[in-house]
Amino acid sequence: MKNRHWLVLLMVCILIFVSACSSDNGATAEGKPDRITFSTGTTSGVYYPLGALLATHWTNTNDLSVTAQASNGSVENLKLMQRGESHLAFSTVNIIWEAYNGENSFGDKKYEDVRILANLYPNVSHIIALNDAKIDSINDLDGESFVLGAAGSATELESKLILKAHGVQSVKENYVGFGEAVDLMRNKQVKAVNIYTGVPAAGASELISTVDSKLVSFTKEGVANMTDEKNPWNFEYVIEKGTYEGQEEDILTVGQYSTIAVDVNLSEETVYEMTKSLWENLDTLSEGHSVVKAFDLEKAVTGTADVPLHPGAEKYYKEIGVLK
Repeated sequence: MKNRHWLVLLMVCILIFVSACSSDNGATAEGKPDRITFSTGTTSGVYYPLGALLATHWTNTNDLSVTAQASNGSVENLKLMQRGESHLAFSTVNIIWEAYNGENSFGDKKYEDVRILANLYPNVSHIIALNDAKIDSINDLDGESFVLGAAGSATELESKLILKAHGVQSVKENYVGFGEAVDLMRNKQVKAVNIYTGVPAAGASELISTVDSKLVSFTKEGVANMTDEKNPWNFEYVIEKGTYEGQEEDILTVGQYSTIAVDVNLSEETVYEMTKSLWENLDTLSEGHSVVKAFDLEKAVTGTADVPLHPGAEKYYKEIGVLK
């Protein structure tokens, strides 16, 4: 009898071991997990509501179970994926490049399994300053209190690049997300903030409409410094006048693509289905969030800084002729 109990126990252990080995980053043996986790961003930015919209779409349309989760943004998202706690995530291209190549925040460990599903829309820096702070250019931020973004986010890294590109020596640094940044500005605890997201940005709209503040333009030299060969993912961007309340002039700034990153271990079939469903339902998706109108299929695979596409996404882009 005792031998029989030991035999049953041994078989259970073997089954558990085999089950664990058949899963990679939460995936089943076929690479299709029971539940797909989608890491997005802070609740006051574009990433979170857009991620919730896409998760609901894929769940309802593609017989998948996709759950969106809030986060601090790009760097944290890719670290969650690297640890197997997420399957796909929003990020900017520069952070994906750093992860893939083991640079900066990923200097201790490359994330060689990260892949790209699609470029979606330009992520744009909105430098917003209190009107009574006498900040009329990026250079005027020198020595002032400034919100660089949530710690470990793409906003933080882009903010530091902006300051360096404009020759700003130092600022009184604050590291919080968009929602907290609006509160700090409202209470006049800081003088300026970078809201780095799609246009129009809900956080920027709320801030400008409820706090006496304004958008600040980059200099031409600053833009040139940020779009050189060291930063191939960045490009000049103009926020057209009238985009935000009281904005009477075009605002010169810099953008790069917001991208859906995906772990290579998610199956080719699953990623193909998700990519196809995304691009073939833009009209419906745009009813859920205005930023979808900025999605451009022809640019879905441009500016990826040589980070590979996921085979499932690549299959779809070749099928429709975006890739040869």
